[in-house]
Amino acid sequence: MRLIYSVFAALLLSIVSATAGSSYLALSLGTSFENHDFDVWNGPATPRRRALTASARSSDYAVAFGVRDIFHIGKRPYDLEFEVFERQNSHFTATGAAGNHPTAIRTTSILLSAWTPVAQGKKWTLKAGAGIGARHSVYRMSGPSISFTTTDRAPYAMVGLRLAKQAGARTRVFTEIRAHTRPPIYSAGGPMQGPLEHNSAGITLRIGIQITLGK
Repeated sequence: MRLIYSVFAALLLSIVSATAGSSYLALSLGTSFENHDFDVWNGPATPRRRALTASARSSDYAVAFGVRDIFHIGKRPYDLEFEVFERQNSHFTATGAAGNHPTAIRTTSILLSAWTPVAQGKKWTLKAGAGIGARHSVYRMSGPSISFTTTDRAPYAMVGLRLAKQAGARTRVFTEIRAHTRPPIYSAGGPMQGPLEHNSAGITLRIGIQITLGK
């Protein structure tokens, strides 16, 4: 995963260096509301799989580099953005027929997205965007006959709307809403505890600032 981060970062920095006048750095904080589905197997001692569900809120912080108007499709301009963010579901309870299972998830993600204006005024712009990326998650789960820590990697996709307002010569403040999802993935649950399958989808609300780079 670190190699993937490094490759994406090197690619982005090369683009930023070549187009410094139209590039920006973005810092943001967000809150997500997600639905989770788990399928857990606890090894030969508990042969049946356990279907668990949960709804949980998480917090995240993100750093992004972007280049404005880097390409056009027809007459429509597009920004390209590379983002690294960390999301944490501190503690929640996954439930099912087998009982309650205290759970925590911490996820680090990378995302490459494109954004295009859909409406704008004198000092504000509304953009629509979509992106794909990858996630690395660490899970802690306990409950009846279960106690493990495990990790997985999975693809990640999102669509969103971003409203940005000019706040200064080199700064813009923005707020956005995103819908995101990740497909189910199998990961080892530790010795004799089998795989854990996880699928999640949700909505993220975010606020942040963009700082224009270059001259």
